[in-house]
Amino acid sequence: AILARTADPATMTQGLFWEIVGGADKGGILVRAGKELKSEEKSGRLSHGALVREIEFLENGRLHYEIVKGTGPESGWVSIQISGKELARRTAAPLEDDLEDEAPEGTSELQWQIQKRCNKEMKRPVPEWKQISIEQVMKNHEKLAPGMFYGLNFPWTEEMLLSSKFGAEWLTQAMHVAGTLSQDNKILKVSADPFKITTGNNGGKFLFEVEYLHSSPDLHTRLFAKIPHSMEAATQSDRLSTSVNKQPMEFYELNSSRLLEATLPVKIPRYYFGDISNETSNFILITESINFKDPQRLDFEGKTRGAPKERLQPFEIEGPYDKCMDWCLRGEPKEYYMALVRCGAKMAGLGKAGAFGDTTHLRKYFEDFSSVPKEAYGIKAECSGQPPNQLKTKIDTALSFMADTGKVLFPSFCGTEVFQQKLRTTLMKLNAYMAEMNYWCHSDPDYIVFTHNNLNVDNGYFWRNAEGELELGVFDWGSMGSKSLGFKMWWWMYCQDFEGMSENMDAYLDCAVSTMKDFGGPSLDKEVLRMQFTLTALQQMFGLIAAVGQIYKMCPKKEWPSIKDRYDPRVGENIHGKSTLRLYLQVMRTICLILEEWKADQIVDDFEEKVTSLLGVGKKGPSTMQA
Repeated sequence: AILARTADPATMTQGLFWEIVGGADKGGILVRAGKELKSEEKSGRLSHGALVREIEFLENGRLHYEIVKGTGPESGWVSIQISGKELARRTAAPLEDDLEDEAPEGTSELQWQIQKRCNKEMKRPVPEWKQISIEQVMKNHEKLAPGMFYGLNFPWTEEMLLSSKFGAEWLTQAMHVAGTLSQDNKILKVSADPFKITTGNNGGKFLFEVEYLHSSPDLHTRLFAKIPHSMEAATQSDRLSTSVNKQPMEFYELNSSRLLEATLPVKIPRYYFGDISNETSNFILITESINFKDPQRLDFEGKTRGAPKERLQPFEIEGPYDKCMDWCLRGEPKEYYMALVRCGAKMAGLGKAGAFGDTTHLRKYFEDFSSVPKEAYGIKAECSGQPPNQLKTKIDTALSFMADTGKVLFPSFCGTEVFQQKLRTTLMKLNAYMAEMNYWCHSDPDYIVFTHNNLNVDNGYFWRNAEGELELGVFDWGSMGSKSLGFKMWWWMYCQDFEGMSENMDAYLDCAVSTMKDFGGPSLDKEVLRMQFTLTALQQMFGLIAAVGQIYKMCPKKEWPSIKDRYDPRVGENIHGKSTLRLYLQVMRTICLILEEWKADQIVDDFEEKVTSLLGVGKKGPSTMQA
């Protein structure tokens, strides 16, 4: 049976348009009244170069259209190819450009073209993301489907991009519809890059080379692509985690480059194309490749700890760096984390000042906690977190691991009954108030900020200017959007060694408060940020204590008796190209130290006072915190 896709209002906004590329020598292409190949022929041909909107498309290549631009029958049925010759090709929705062609004084031609592109993209009709299930991803992940932004089918693996089905011809069309390559230019060749990227927790990555018909200093020939993890056994859980549990983080990431490249107050890799399918969860992001000066293998074994690092020449790009390996940084870790905090807080201040455009668009295309109603948080008199008996089992399993199997990586106090009881009591209480915690962190709109969600050292690229000052660019914009600043600060800082974090925490908080205010935001209370930060750290512990089984999969129990420290390759190396194991172990240690040295149990008690006062309710009873 022939399967059909009928356009509904939501589908029509996806940019499902077609350009007529055949019939140049015949005055256009043949149009029929019906889907059958022998149905009545309509009067006149659909002109070469016409733009049509898709009404229905059949798997046998028959297209039901309505004309948008060009001459010929206003609607009808055409074939998109005959005898292998292409007659119609998907393209993006037409958009008006209301900016002047000529760049204003002081703005380079390239900067102006990027600004014009982003301005047009803000007007592109794109549907909101609809939640998808594991079953949907498992069923559709191999399916070719048009993207939400441009309506083109797109590759989502390196092999597909380099294949004859896509390759140079597809990439030319993709860049044309994205507005990143002039219509009089094209890609002549696409080839593999010998350098292989072996890191990345939230997707696959690869480099490739391109040749242009007309080369230019403004066009990069070495490009970077980010794609989903494959569904192979080793990475299937990672794929489902990002595509389902963390959805729609890729949608937000693509929108960051697509919409904000011209207005972000920080360098980002030049955008060339990106799209995602809500039907399949497949996506691709294509940008310039960052020219790192020294992309050699990182020192996972910690052999260079404490050793002086060679400083690069001005504007040479350091790294790339990875999570939980601060000893690899070419300067003092504080300098790098301070740069990240300053960058994130600057975005937050500018966002409050309206620098990123229409808030309606931002709320539609990015995560947004500024408009979540109180009723949506799930606040209730009973425990608002997970069932206490299930949580207790996870806590006990984690404590056994930290006090026994993996004790070499954790502070000795983790083995004491006093600390173990403190951890149980603190997590059980916070779990009882989980919904209330999320509400409290977002109850004051001044603290809900639009900024990067994951500013770690591995998501930045660093260089020094002529004066030796550290500067940075940023990538990996997954989950970009509006959330509490204290929440975001934890996710900027959580991979720093605890000792450096603790020593410099006041400086980081002061920097966030002052920078945000300097760039147009309100004045925030440093201690409120500290509480948000600490509660978010404890909130992450719920996920970490549930991951002990995953830790044992990555490093089996039989290995642990001979592990001496965090630099042992069995726990320090990336596993399947990801820092997951090293990160889990270090962050579990960090949160234990936060509980012990920062007295996080008292912070939770103080939070309980604040949130019950805010809600005008009494404290929850002991039964909500006991298994």
